[in-house]
Amino acid sequence: MRAVLSLLLALALSGLGVAPSPAEPAADHRAEVNRVSDTVLPGERFDYQRENWRVREAEGLPRWLHQRRGRLTGTAPRLGRWRIVLDERGVGKQRGTSRRTVLVVRSVTERAAPGTVLVSQGLDGRPANKASTQVTISGDGSTVVFSSFATNLVPGTTESVGRIYAWDASTQQVSLLHPEPWARILGVARDGRRVLVGLSAGIFLLDRADGSQTQVTTRTATRAALTADGERVVYQEAPGGVPSQLVEWTRGTGTTRTVVADLGGSDLVGVSSDGRLALLTGDNESELLDTTTGDVRGVGRLGVEGGYPEMSSVSDDGRLLAVHGSGPAGGHGHGGDRVDVVQDGGLGGPRGPRHNPGAAITPDGTRYVVATATRHLRVVDVATGARTSPFLAPPGGEEHGAALSDDAARLAYVSDASDLLHGTRRGVANVYVWVGPR
Repeated sequence: MRAVLSLLLALALSGLGVAPSPAEPAADHRAEVNRVSDTVLPGERFDYQRENWRVREAEGLPRWLHQRRGRLTGTAPRLGRWRIVLDERGVGKQRGTSRRTVLVVRSVTERAAPGTVLVSQGLDGRPANKASTQVTISGDGSTVVFSSFATNLVPGTTESVGRIYAWDASTQQVSLLHPEPWARILGVARDGRRVLVGLSAGIFLLDRADGSQTQVTTRTATRAALTADGERVVYQEAPGGVPSQLVEWTRGTGTTRTVVADLGGSDLVGVSSDGRLALLTGDNESELLDTTTGDVRGVGRLGVEGGYPEMSSVSDDGRLLAVHGSGPAGGHGHGGDRVDVVQDGGLGGPRGPRHNPGAAITPDGTRYVVATATRHLRVVDVATGARTSPFLAPPGGEEHGAALSDDAARLAYVSDASDLLHGTRRGVANVYVWVGPR
């Protein structure tokens, strides 16, 4: 009888145009479709695996790509494009979940423009085996100084800690600039001979020609910059019981002069190549100080006021500023948002986004570098607006810093892309230098 009633109810509902409710489907715990685009060079090894995710099944896998232990590996045989649908399971923080990923792999030609050289090249001719960072270039373009965690750049380095290296354009060889781990690069002279570094014992001027190192000041100095001629260092010092002051040290005589006796809570952020202009930032405003006349003028808010400014660059006329650091700390003790910006010191506003991983300028203020999350490094001519790029096409990675020679003919940068030059490793940030059109 119950079956008959159910049949009659169904017929009645269908006659009214109402369908009986189907059984509720089982809940789908998979995340939304994840879409990933990736690139590889022909003849190069390709690896795919995302943090906290492992490949369980792969549909449309090309013959050259293999699924092993939750990851995809293989060597691309030719130019082409492949669309692969992955069923991934979560591990670690994603344990108990799964997702569907559409992976598009393209085998492409080299993305780096002609004239690009791999700077962080190991002893065996291969790229650095660990990440490199903190790149700068001498004004004449002859020397690139950078920090790296690699253990294959010079003989005898087995511990993966950050050390400072120098690359010579004439020999295209890398040398260890100083063996102390975690040293900071503070400046390089225009001819590449002298490099200012921060060591555990204080600030030192290293001479690459004779191997000497001269101590400029002790650990009481917190920030410092080197003039382009390699002869003077401007630094901020806070000796015990004395307010923070701005000091200039001269290499030839070893003497110092006090530029500002009390910075009043401001911090030194950058110095022009001739040492005349000093960029200072406080809790609420930033300003340029003329170290010869004592004149001060505002340059607008840079985004690092009250936050954590890093050493930055100032054009000799004070028009352009390449600012690095982070803003004030957010709630619950979190650090502030990253700030990398080219600021127009005359107009008081940025040229491009606040987070510009390629923020760099020339000393004469005629050109600067800009990059965004979606558009890669470009060198911009201030007068004409013309833009040139070190890439033939967008690379499959990100840039983490840039530096320009005085004439903007050479651009040094850090990128973790694997499709710039043959042999570069996926996910390992390397240093490159591009010789652009003059």
